Amino acid sequence: MLKHISIRDFALIESTAVQWTPGLNVLTGETGAGKSILMDALDGVLGGRLNASVIRAGKDKAYLEATFETNAQVVAWLKAQELIDQQTDEVVIAREIGKSGSKIRVNGTLINQQLITELRALMITFHAQHEARTLMAPHLQLDLLDSLGGDGHRKQLEGMATLYARKRDLQTRIESMKMSEEERARKLDFGQFQLEELNAAQLHDPDEDEQIAREVLILANAIELKEQADAAQAYLNGDGDANVDESTCAVDLVQKALVEIERALKYDPVALDLIHESMTGALAALQESATAIRRYKDSLDTDPETLQSMQDRQALLSTIKRKYGPSLADAVARRDTLSQELEELQNSLANADALQAELDDLSQSASDLALIIRSTRQDLARGLSKEIQKELADLGMEKCRFEISFSQLANVTADGADKIEFLIAPNPGQPAMPLGKIASGGELSRIMLSLKTIFANADKVSTVVFDEIDTGLSGRVLNAVRDKLLRLSRSHQILCITHQPIVASIADNYLEVKKEHLNDQTTVTVVALDDDKRLKSLAAMASGNADEAASLSFARSLVEQATQARSIS
Repeated sequence: MLKHISIRDFALIESTAVQWTPGLNVLTGETGAGKSILMDALDGVLGGRLNASVIRAGKDKAYLEATFETNAQVVAWLKAQELIDQQTDEVVIAREIGKSGSKIRVNGTLINQQLITELRALMITFHAQHEARTLMAPHLQLDLLDSLGGDGHRKQLEGMATLYARKRDLQTRIESMKMSEEERARKLDFGQFQLEELNAAQLHDPDEDEQIAREVLILANAIELKEQADAAQAYLNGDGDANVDESTCAVDLVQKALVEIERALKYDPVALDLIHESMTGALAALQESATAIRRYKDSLDTDPETLQSMQDRQALLSTIKRKYGPSLADAVARRDTLSQELEELQNSLANADALQAELDDLSQSASDLALIIRSTRQDLARGLSKEIQKELADLGMEKCRFEISFSQLANVTADGADKIEFLIAPNPGQPAMPLGKIASGGELSRIMLSLKTIFANADKVSTVVFDEIDTGLSGRVLNAVRDKLLRLSRSHQILCITHQPIVASIADNYLEVKKEHLNDQTTVTVVALDDDKRLKSLAAMASGNADEAASLSFARSLVEQATQARSIS
C-alpha cells in the first residue's frame, strides 16, 4: 500500500508531499490543474519512462520518493534481492532524474530497470481509461482466469510447468546427441587418438614441465657448474682441481687467525671470548660449506645422454601443451575428461533412444494434463462470463454479451495448450469481437472495473490506480461505479482521478490538486480537504460554483448517499 510520496522540482511541482490512506483516495481538481503530473511522478518513481524534460525549469534535477507498506510477498522479493536483511513493514523507493539520466534506489540500494519493474508488478497496478493492457494481452487474460482456480487447479499448473521444464531439458540433451553416424565415428576416432597420445605422454604431475625446465638448465651447464664448484671448494679449503695456493685458502687463514686469538685469550678473556666463539662458528660453517660444495660437485651429471633425454621430454611436453594446453594442467584435465566423452559417444545412440522414449512419455503426460487444465479453465470461463455480464449490467451495459474464446496451441507450453481471448458484443446482433478491436474507452473502463471487482480476492497487488475511469458515464451508471469502487476499496487501496462528484463523494481521503501563478512562476500543489472544504469542492465539481446554495445542497445529498452506500456495502 502506498503511504507517502514526496516530489521536488518535477514538472510544475516545486515541492509537495502527499499522504495516502487505506481505502479510496480520490484526486480531484480542474482540468489542467496537474493531476496527471502527480500520477506521472508515481509512475516515474516506480520505473516509468522519464527524461530530463520533467525537471522543473531552472533546476538541475528532479527528485521523487515513495514509501510503501509491505506485505509477505514484497518482503520475500526484497530478501531474495538482498534489499533488506530483516522483516520490515515499509519499503522506500527513490528516483533522481538528472540532465544525463536517472537513478533508482530501493531502501538506499541502487537497482536496475528490470528489478524495479519486478517490484512494481508486486505492489501497484495502473489503469487509465485508454490503457487497458491487462485486458488486451491474451497471456495476461489467461493469468486472470487461472487466478480464479482453487488449489487443485494451481497444483495442475505447477505440474504442467514441471513437465514442460523436464521436456525442454530432455529435448536439449537429445539435440546435443543427434549427429550422423559418420560424424560420430569421426569424433570417436579423433577422441581415441587424443586419449592415446595423452596416455603415451604419461602425465602425472601438472608442474612437471617447470621441473624439467630447471633440470635441463642445470644439465646444459653441468660442466661449467662443476668448474665453478671446484674453484669455490679450492678457495675454501684447498681441495679440488683448481690451481689455488693452499696458503690463501679460507679455512687455513681462519684457522691461523683462530690460533692467534686463542693465544691472546689468556691475557684478555673478557673482551676476546665472544670473538673466539664467533670465529670458531665461522670456521665450522666454512668447513661445512666446503663439504656441501664437494657433494654438489659430485652430484652433477655431465653425461650428454642424460641431457638429451631431458630435452626430448621437454619437447614432448611442449607439444602436449600446444595441442591440449595452454598449461600442462589443462592437458591433464583434458586427458581425464576424454574417457567420459568417448564413453558417451559410444553410447550416444542407445542413450538418445532412451531419452526419446522418456520424452515421448512426458509429452503424452503433458498432453493429458493439458486436457484436464482446459476442462477446468472452461468451467472457470463460464462462471467468469456470467459474473462479468452481471457486473456490466449494473454498470449500464445490460445488452452486452461477454465471452471467452478458447483455441488450442500447436505445442504444449508451461501454461498448457490453451490460448484464450476475452470477447464482447456491446450490442445485440453484433458478433463477439476481441476487446481491443471493438470496445470503446468507456466500455473498457467498465469492463476493467468489473474484472477488478471480481478478481479482488485473487489479486495480490494491494494498490490500484484508476485514471478517470468514469469519464463519459452519468446517472445510474455512475452510482453503480461508485458502489463498485467502494466495495473494491475494502480489499485494495484505490487511487482514483475523477471529475465526477458522485464518485468523489465516497472518498476516504479527498485530495485536491491546484495550479497557482505567482511572480511569473507556476506551481502545482496537492491538499487534503477536510469535510467543509470537501463539500465545497463537490459543489464546484457539480455546478462550477462552490458557494451556490443549490450546489451545496446537491453536494450534501451526495455525501448522505455515500454514507448510506457505505453502510450497506
